[in-house]
Amino acid sequence: MIKSLKMINDYKNNKEELWLNYLYNTKEKNYNVLNVKSIKEINKHSVLNYVKRTLEILDDINNKENLDKEVLILVEETLKWSEVAKTGSKKDRTKWLDNKYDLFCHNIGSSEIYNETNDNIIVSALIKTHGLIGQYIKGEVNYEKNIVLYELVESNKISKDKLRRVLQILNKCIIEAVSKDLYKKVEKEVNNIIENILNNKMDECYSPQYKLKKLNGYLSKEDIEYLDSLKYYLIDKLKIFFEEFELWYYESALKEFSISDQIKILLYIYENKPKEVRYLTFESFMHSMYLDYKDKREINIYKKRIIENFLNNISLEDIVNHNINPNPHIDFNIKRVNQTLIFNFKFSIQAKKLIEFCEVACTSNSLYQKATYMLYDLFGFRKDAYDRFYNEIDYLNTMNNSLKEKAIILDYIIGNSVLDVGPGGGALLDLIEKRMPNLDIKGIDLSENVINELTKKKAIEGHVWNIIKGDALNLSKYFKNNSIDTIIYSSIIHELYSYIPYNGKKFNKETIRVALQEAYSILSIGGRIIIRDGIMSSPIDSYRIIEFNDKEDIKKLNRYINDFKGRTIVYEKVNDNTVKMLINDAMEFLYTYTWGEESYPLEVQEQFGYFTLEEYNTFIKEILPNSKIIASKSFLQKGYEENLLPKINIYDENMNVVPLPDSTSIIVIEKEK
Repeated sequence: MIKSLKMINDYKNNKEELWLNYLYNTKEKNYNVLNVKSIKEINKHSVLNYVKRTLEILDDINNKENLDKEVLILVEETLKWSEVAKTGSKKDRTKWLDNKYDLFCHNIGSSEIYNETNDNIIVSALIKTHGLIGQYIKGEVNYEKNIVLYELVESNKISKDKLRRVLQILNKCIIEAVSKDLYKKVEKEVNNIIENILNNKMDECYSPQYKLKKLNGYLSKEDIEYLDSLKYYLIDKLKIFFEEFELWYYESALKEFSISDQIKILLYIYENKPKEVRYLTFESFMHSMYLDYKDKREINIYKKRIIENFLNNISLEDIVNHNINPNPHIDFNIKRVNQTLIFNFKFSIQAKKLIEFCEVACTSNSLYQKATYMLYDLFGFRKDAYDRFYNEIDYLNTMNNSLKEKAIILDYIIGNSVLDVGPGGGALLDLIEKRMPNLDIKGIDLSENVINELTKKKAIEGHVWNIIKGDALNLSKYFKNNSIDTIIYSSIIHELYSYIPYNGKKFNKETIRVALQEAYSILSIGGRIIIRDGIMSSPIDSYRIIEFNDKEDIKKLNRYINDFKGRTIVYEKVNDNTVKMLINDAMEFLYTYTWGEESYPLEVQEQFGYFTLEEYNTFIKEILPNSKIIASKSFLQKGYEENLLPKINIYDENMNVVPLPDSTSIIVIEKEK
């Protein structure tokens, strides 16, 4: 075992070792959010544990290869000291800041701390540049930041071959300690960069398109078109920005934001930066933007929406002209520490408290709606469930998981173009693309979160379908008449019916009429509208008797009746655990009861069944007189029996056990000449 690992394992007898003392005696919780699954994992020894992992990887390499002694010493010394700027006691950190060490750029600060008691020029240079290859791959630093390594070879401080081996091992230890899969992914690129450094081939491209692509991992077609549309002076400012700044934690802090939002942030920093600053860190912003949801790290969607809303009301010209209207609840925040700029957003006390309330409320369904509506009011967000906050994550997963049932839709697709209205997580888009790769496939959705997620998904996974932000009640605004061959509504019409107030009224069948007539106007002759959605049961005046296995669940029924927005629901109490209800009132409740508390705040906003199958067919013929219904059938959606039958018994009016009625319909409409 290498010496440094033995010291870590026997700290009590090695307290005189400064590097080890710093790692142990720290109250800092420094971390990159992308490297942890849960914020709860973070503790004051996270940096120590990371350093230990890097040394264990080095020890394993040495055991297998019996490394050259000088190579081993150089890498071991570098790893020991490489993260000390993230650690230290309060007294240590105060002293370092007084000495103007760049603690927020951890490689720089760590090399400065190392130089206090050590004079090895090679190790100092390695600490100063450690991790920069990874940062270059991510677009956060420019190639010339590694020039100090080439200078070691040029000045004969170390041979090219020896430095090559040192850099290969050092980067393997640093990256593999984060993730073995990550190192496998970038190993070839790392080695190519090392060769370029050793041979002083460090050409750089500072164009915004190039840098933003590296920083985000991709640029969508829409991103490229947006960048190309920017005025030349804005491009010049961005180019200079990328030439001047070394960036820290950019990907971790900003990857969830759109390119246009990122550019606004960068331009604001450029226009307001003090002189003689070299480094820009988003570390505090990154830390503020994540929380644990269901024991898993997630973006703080409340803060994200507030920031997006704030940026949406600011133009690039406003930023350049320093003409930003003040917002009482949010503003940019730039702080300078030595040669480093620290970027974040600052919130008013009211906004902070409300965000904290929402963070708590997201785990308490009884508070969820009140908390988010207060947020809507303070910042002027949309007051409907298309802005689902964290439930959007669960909603998209649910939509994707029901894909097998939805695959029947593909049997009815015709023509060369298809439009998926309300594509959710994009699973149906993927399936259509896989089965019918030659089609022109589009999706349209009103949710900003859905648009963002699908845009990233398309770029990362290389899909050919396109996504448009738009209103399902105004399709003719985005598409020409007779231009789409197949239009799909998969579990979306009941949401339009429930959430969109047509003429000031929600749960208005006129909303469905407008939606279908808009679709029909852009549908080609012979084209099809495919509807997969909830239905009501026939006859509508029949009853069902529900017997709860847990009599306490009647309280859930009472709560549901009070909260359900679709219509007035009543029941007749038979005994302590049994009620009698109209069949469709019973089923509306059971649809919500099926999916549990997590879905409750949204489910009570939605009416899943709004027509019987017969009524739906009649309605379609009335509003689309030149149409032909070529398929109309119903079925019980998978999941209801599995989730409901362990909780209830269901009977008809004569106490005969009966199956659950069909919940869902498939209706296919064809446009005739």
